[in-house]
Amino acid sequence: MKVKKIEIPIYNCNLTIILTKDLNEVVKKYKLPGNWGEFGALTFEDKSKYRHYVVAFTDANHLSNIAHEIVHIKNYIFLGINAKVDLHNDEPEAYLIGWLFDQINNFLKQQEQ
Repeated sequence: MKVKKIEIPIYNCNLTIILTKDLNEVVKKYKLPGNWGEFGALTFEDKSKYRHYVVAFTDANHLSNIAHEIVHIKNYIFLGINAKVDLHNDEPEAYLIGWLFDQINNFLKQQEQ
């Protein structure tokens, strides 16, 4: 299991990015309910820490999985600060999504080498 923890500037929270062959390793580590072995990715709020979110992937090559999980991460962050999505001023949301994509994609690419 490869792990990287990053701070998300401005939003005062942290994200742990994981690449693993089996999501059940993550489920066991964080004591989550259920069996996630058949899925390609997983995102959740780590309630044992203040505003800490975790995203885990089983494959470093599926960009669509990154995009999908970023929606969940963004929603957790916005819920944590009581932010509302503004369809007329979506720049904060768009910037955060782009930044998260770069962070996650760069980490996953490094693991391929």
